[in-house]
Amino acid sequence: MRIYQFRVSIIGIPNLYRIIEASENCTFDDFHDAIFQAFDRFDEHLYSFFITRKDTKNIRSIYDAPEITHPMNLEDMIGFRKMKKSTAKTRIGDVGLNEKDVFHYLFDFGDDWWHRIKVQNINETKSNKKHLKIIKSVGESPPQYPDYDDDYDEDYE
Repeated sequence: MRIYQFRVSIIGIPNLYRIIEASENCTFDDFHDAIFQAFDRFDEHLYSFFITRKDTKNIRSIYDAPEITHPMNLEDMIGFRKMKKSTAKTRIGDVGLNEKDVFHYLFDFGDDWWHRIKVQNINETKSNKKHLKIIKSVGESPPQYPDYDDDYDEDYE
């Protein structure tokens, strides 16, 4: 079985990344959970992975790439008929990732936390056990809601 090592960074924030290992039998939901934990998030939102294979800053290229999305985001909107796969059913090993491939992850469709994910390496293991581990954390996680005013509730009581 293959173990993928990913470098996950938040686009626009230098010197901040996480190294996460995931076996090919992990779903993209599993991978999302690891990223969610690695960046100290607390409030769940919808998310999608865009399998671009190349690094790009062109948002159209990202949105045109094959999309693996949260099951609640699979419903077609009128006029938009893009084929999407479910993060709950799609495993990391299903998409044919190679070393040095880059893909993108969008967390929270309102606040748009864009991430760049690079496949650093792929190793073989004899174990068939699911493996998902945060290996390294560099930089402090930004607050999930940077503009949130902690005193908001007190101001209106």
